[in-house]
Amino acid sequence: MSCLSLKTSLTEFSLKQKNSFVENQVDVVGLLHERSDFYDDILQKLWQNYGFNERSDLALVAVGGYGRREMFPLSDLDILVLAEHTLDEPIQQKLNELFNLLWDCKLQLGTSIRTLAECISIGKSEISVATNMLESRFIIGNVKLWQQLFEQLHQPDFWAISDFFHAKMAEKQTRYERYHNTSYNLEPDLKHSPGGLRDLHLLSWIMLRQYGVYRLEHLLEKGILYPEEYQELQQAEKVLFRMRFGLHLQLKRYDNRLRFDRQLQLSEQLGYQGEGNQPVEAMMKTFFQATQSISQLSQLLLDSFEQEHLHTSKMLQKNVEKQPLDHAFILQNSAIYCIDPACFIQTPHTILELFLHLTQYPQATIDTHTLRQLRLSLRKLQRPLSEDPLARQGFIKLFQQPNMVKRAIVPMHQFGVLSAYLPQWKSIEGLMQFDMFHIYTVDEHTIRVMLKLESFLDNRNQENHPLCCELLPALPNLPLLYFSALFHDIAKGREGDHAVEGAIDMRQFAEQHNFSLSDTDYMVWLVAEHLTMSITAQRRDIHDPEVVKAFAKIVGNQTALSALTCLTVADICATNESLWNDWKRSLFRKLFQFTQEQLAIGNEQSIDYQKIEMEHRQQALAQLTQQQSLTETEHQQLIAFWQTCPNSYFIRNSSTQLVWHAERYLHHSKLPMVLVSNQYARGATEIFVHCDDQPQLFARIAHTLSQKKISIHDAQIITGENGRVLDSFIITESNGKPLSDERSYDIHQALIKALTQTEQKPLKLAKKPIKHQSFKRKTKIRFLANSQKNHTAFELFTLDREGLLAQIGNIFNQHSLNLVNAKITTIGERVEDFFVVTNSQGKALDEMEKAQLKQQLLDELAG
Repeated sequence: MSCLSLKTSLTEFSLKQKNSFVENQVDVVGLLHERSDFYDDILQKLWQNYGFNERSDLALVAVGGYGRREMFPLSDLDILVLAEHTLDEPIQQKLNELFNLLWDCKLQLGTSIRTLAECISIGKSEISVATNMLESRFIIGNVKLWQQLFEQLHQPDFWAISDFFHAKMAEKQTRYERYHNTSYNLEPDLKHSPGGLRDLHLLSWIMLRQYGVYRLEHLLEKGILYPEEYQELQQAEKVLFRMRFGLHLQLKRYDNRLRFDRQLQLSEQLGYQGEGNQPVEAMMKTFFQATQSISQLSQLLLDSFEQEHLHTSKMLQKNVEKQPLDHAFILQNSAIYCIDPACFIQTPHTILELFLHLTQYPQATIDTHTLRQLRLSLRKLQRPLSEDPLARQGFIKLFQQPNMVKRAIVPMHQFGVLSAYLPQWKSIEGLMQFDMFHIYTVDEHTIRVMLKLESFLDNRNQENHPLCCELLPALPNLPLLYFSALFHDIAKGREGDHAVEGAIDMRQFAEQHNFSLSDTDYMVWLVAEHLTMSITAQRRDIHDPEVVKAFAKIVGNQTALSALTCLTVADICATNESLWNDWKRSLFRKLFQFTQEQLAIGNEQSIDYQKIEMEHRQQALAQLTQQQSLTETEHQQLIAFWQTCPNSYFIRNSSTQLVWHAERYLHHSKLPMVLVSNQYARGATEIFVHCDDQPQLFARIAHTLSQKKISIHDAQIITGENGRVLDSFIITESNGKPLSDERSYDIHQALIKALTQTEQKPLKLAKKPIKHQSFKRKTKIRFLANSQKNHTAFELFTLDREGLLAQIGNIFNQHSLNLVNAKITTIGERVEDFFVVTNSQGKALDEMEKAQLKQQLLDELAG
């Protein structure tokens, strides 16, 4: 068999399988077995062609995924050449020739040549090798040699079942930690993510080691699986098999990661239909349901196995006294047992009582058998649990318990109790969020918001969240905040504003559960306004008195401000922990303090910004005088410099920032002046630019930073009466970290060069990265009412790309616009920016100018 003929056979076979898959003619399991059989046939022929069949001391064995006949289009072909004795050089060379032929045919091989003794020796020391061989399957050669291996692998002294179990569980823990212990990552690995195929493999390995069987139907026959569990796992396995097979057909190289740019094509290939992101949403919802089933059931079955066969401390000991908890449950050996599982159907409110006990006994767990019975019972409920008055009482009582999120809400979500209680919850389970700054599905994100809120009660989080750790414990009626968090994203995925729709659901829930009118209004308000503080802090000018007034009017009182602050911070952190840094912490604290002061004086008055300006000036001058011993000349020079600066310069910059600028100006007044430091923008890097205003200034600064892979988070544009700018930029590396000294110097030099170039080169236009092309989001422009009558404010929503801000700045220049202020919110692939501009006469844009600007932005950013 030549390499060419083998390649031809492989190509024809792969095309045949692809057509069968696309036309949905064959079950994927059949395709996996067919591919394994095809490889078997090739290897058997090659084995004979090379003359190995004439030897009685060799056996060719399939191991790993090939051994269990689970061969996807890009799966490795793992084979073991089993030898009776150490092979001589000529036969080794001949085997290598066979392997090279397979490599030349583009097959991904995993090969090993070992004697029987070597297999056992290496297998005893390496758990991965032992596992691989446990799944071995004879292909050709001396079958008795393979049978000897099989027998020795199943001897008790090869790997004691307890050692094997704990080694594999340790592997699982390491793997789970790599994926943040959740199956709800938005770019999952179909094989290795929690709830992926590897969890099914783990279950089969343990069962294979103990019982000598590994297929799900075998576990059903042995009574290890309930029929309902068997059907659930079998269906989940089919989902992952189809997705992995389809993914492999897309790719040229082995990979199991379901990246964003692969999801749309795969969903359409699998037959999901709809507009925009709907096919992906439907596919991923099915995927997450499958991984939840696999993750839960495999762990429950492994826990049952550990209790029954490994004699661990978890096992129920007869001599341990049973402690009755109520009519339905007992506590024994730190585990809660259900006396009669029928109670879950006959008296559904006992389901809530089970989790109430879990909060009241911090060291207790729920018995595995009880959990399995609970899962089965939830399927049989005829109506939502919330329609049972006793269940409603239990749900409210649960939220009043300490650590109730971690102890009760998390497992209630995990095992399906939340969706059994709240019908709306089912619609957000496994629901994708189509942006790359959310890294979890809606339901997982919501649970993490609640966990984050609960963490604010722990003093160990004081350093990272000092404000929230101060505010949350002082809030009255804390359960109301938790209920609001539970509902804040409940309407995601529906038509309309999810905050508005969620507030309607919140009101219905509150009325159903007999909350007072004031408590109901409070929770409804929190859900409806849960984005308001984030928008105000990150997309508005919080130094504008009218912005603070408007926000304070929405908030109304100190309790609401404190609650909204905690909910907002928890929401940001649960979206993606890397989004929270010192700079953002400082930003929200500043808005909190401004609003607190505004609430104290009432909305009829404004915060005295002139007082803030004077305080900053005086403090800066005192620091400079104390630190520098200013000469009279320097003092006059400083006063002259400050006289050219508008009031906003002193309000927006702290006294330490004013000192930073002044020190540099007094010792190096040559322009352009560029300062780069990590000292003043906690958790980020600040750039200060002082130079003569010039065309495309913002565009060139943004373009330079973009070329250096820098993320801009905030831009403060200030122009003095003398035509010189005093611009500040808050920046980070693309990973959200401040710049190193070396990078700061590099950025400084690059900006100086860009600002002093006499010949202006055309700016490179932005292109949407390939990774983002799977997102179906249109560019949107929204003009806003602004307190400054001569200014025009607008928001821009689009996908991020390299050079985007430079392109926007270039468009501003074409329209002869002056940039007054900017708030840059660029997280993941999504951009939500806020700009304040004037026309060439320094006035607000008229309707025609707005329309022309909007159209050009939409046209140029649409690609």
